[in-house]
Amino acid sequence: MSQERRPTLVIMAAGMGSRYGGLKQLDPVGPSGELLIHYSLHDAALAGFDRVVFVIRKDFEVEFKERITEFSPKGVELVYVYQDISDLPEGRTKPWGTGHAVLVCDPAIDGPFGVINADDYYGRSAFQTLFDFLKSDRCNEKIYCMVGYLLKNTVSPHGAVTRGVCRVADGALTGLVETSGIEVRDGGIGVEADGEWRAIDPLSPVSMNIWGFDANLFAHLKDRFQSFLKSTEGDPKAEFLIPEVIGDLVNEGLLRVDVLETDEVWFGMTHPEDRRLVTEKIADMVNKGIYPKSLG
Repeated sequence: MSQERRPTLVIMAAGMGSRYGGLKQLDPVGPSGELLIHYSLHDAALAGFDRVVFVIRKDFEVEFKERITEFSPKGVELVYVYQDISDLPEGRTKPWGTGHAVLVCDPAIDGPFGVINADDYYGRSAFQTLFDFLKSDRCNEKIYCMVGYLLKNTVSPHGAVTRGVCRVADGALTGLVETSGIEVRDGGIGVEADGEWRAIDPLSPVSMNIWGFDANLFAHLKDRFQSFLKSTEGDPKAEFLIPEVIGDLVNEGLLRVDVLETDEVWFGMTHPEDRRLVTEKIADMVNKGIYPKSLG
């Protein structure tokens, strides 16, 4: 194990919350007013992460920093980078997507790092699995990781979700299809396409955007983001997404992505109705002693 390694955790929090209808990143869900991000910070700190980079937007910077520091774990360094929408081309109203969110972290990172979403609950063991990988020599410029969840553990009862449905062989990612419109219907899970319902195996491994990378990823992102801009010129809805970039790199044989399995059950803030469910789940874990009544 390399003693000099200090893994960083990147938390992507610049999303617009179009389906949720507002800034879900700042919506309290804990009994003392904690945000969902605070529970990720708590679990990440227990796993060993002591440095976190937040990707945010300038338009809510002041409020975000005030809210985050209120319940942040002691001893964890907090860094902020910005995925701004002020310099977007005419006709575009939201940032470029998760790939660009990670790319803007380049100046703040020079070693192994993990990536998560701000509005998802991943489960404590997932952070430990991620940290252990990043801390080890398994993580290098040719080998990354993804914590893979079972599809059945990642759906929302309140509407459709988008998931990166994965193909895995010998513990490694061999393919990933970003699939939107996944929903629960009549006890099954699937998508409707061209008027037909297509079932998806509930045990399929999926990406929840919890990744482990080496800093060499930034070179790939820079090159591919420029190609993305050229190929999507004039498309105001095109997104530069981490799962698609990683899928392409795997298909081209440029790297291996180890899929680290977890039985954790995801929940998150995709739809407005999800807030009640998230609040209830957090309250249940507080009652069971998994979390204290206040993270402050």
